[in-house]
Amino acid sequence: MTKTITHALCIAFLLCLTSPAKADDPGYFLSGKQKKDLLCLGRIQDSAGTWYDVWICPGYIPPARYAREHLKEAGGNFHEYIKSNKYQSLKEGSKACFNWALEECGLGFTVKGIPRAWGRHFTVAHARTQRRVFGWWMAYPWAFMESTVETAFRGVLGSVGTAGGIVSGVAIVPAYHALDSAVAGVWNLSVNTVLIPVVGVGWNTVVGPPLALVGQKPSESRVDGFWVTIVDSDRAPITRNLSQEEVSLLGQWGLLLLKETQPLAQKQMEIDKSAVEQEAQLRRAMQAMRAQVDQQRTELQKEERALIQQVAATNELSSAVLSQHATLAYGRNCEADVRRYLNGLNVSGEDTERILGLLRVYQASRSVVPSQVREKTDPLRRSVEVIGESAADTLK
Repeated sequence: MTKTITHALCIAFLLCLTSPAKADDPGYFLSGKQKKDLLCLGRIQDSAGTWYDVWICPGYIPPARYAREHLKEAGGNFHEYIKSNKYQSLKEGSKACFNWALEECGLGFTVKGIPRAWGRHFTVAHARTQRRVFGWWMAYPWAFMESTVETAFRGVLGSVGTAGGIVSGVAIVPAYHALDSAVAGVWNLSVNTVLIPVVGVGWNTVVGPPLALVGQKPSESRVDGFWVTIVDSDRAPITRNLSQEEVSLLGQWGLLLLKETQPLAQKQMEIDKSAVEQEAQLRRAMQAMRAQVDQQRTELQKEERALIQQVAATNELSSAVLSQHATLAYGRNCEADVRRYLNGLNVSGEDTERILGLLRVYQASRSVVPSQVREKTDPLRRSVEVIGESAADTLK
């Protein structure tokens, strides 16, 4: 196996050193330039400038770019520990747990719920005693039993809920926020930065040279949309560093987009602010509604008791029944250059990120609908995808 990989590497190296030839050389086999593009990019360009993406051939450059991008993401994951957003989310999550534990479980369900339960059961017992129903002398002991059972239930469940909420607020939520960025960072660093690119490069070394040696020149008539897809020429991969003039053009285009979309960004801020205010109003309305519902329940219970007494005075059978019912145009590798350019113009960090986001969607000359270009694959990735698709079908 080692000898096979070594031979494949030698062939790939020799093919990369092949003197570039025109992509439209006559003949069946790929030209020198096409072989080199296939090995390096996983794509082939014909004489008309059309790029053909070979799905099963990752190329050597895309895995390296993939590793570089996810290395930056891993750095961003670990950088979250020095940003305020993480600790603000931790504060809000712990506060929600404490509110649920103390207000919902402790105060509402247990502290207020137990006296309401005793009052409800003994009110029924008082009504039964006043009417001297059959076995009325058991009304208060029965009410005491019901109240004791409900008190035990509310006490145990409320205590468990309160303790669980407090533990969540003190330990679980902070532990989650302490580990989530680290886990994501380690995953990006080990899997996305190392494992997947290494597998991609290894697979390209095995499959790339044979395809480059015996592969047929591409044409639109032989594109199946699966193994080979056509990529727009204006979305061909950028494999060189941008010149200062190109970086300047992208930066100026981003500033223009920022200026033109500023009214929409302002509207978005107003929508977000309105949403926050509406959520606060909704919380206050819910609290007021709970108090109103409790009051309505109390009044309804009084009304019900009065109605039962009235009916019981004229019809004993009705009284008994009622008593029972009472219970781009540019790749991501260009972003660093554009970011440095914008920083040199003293553009704020927030505006810089918005500009980069806008540049991912629009080209410098016109807005376009990005082509659907699938990510490269290899046996490992495809195996994971097949397992995921099978699991999804099983769960349907």
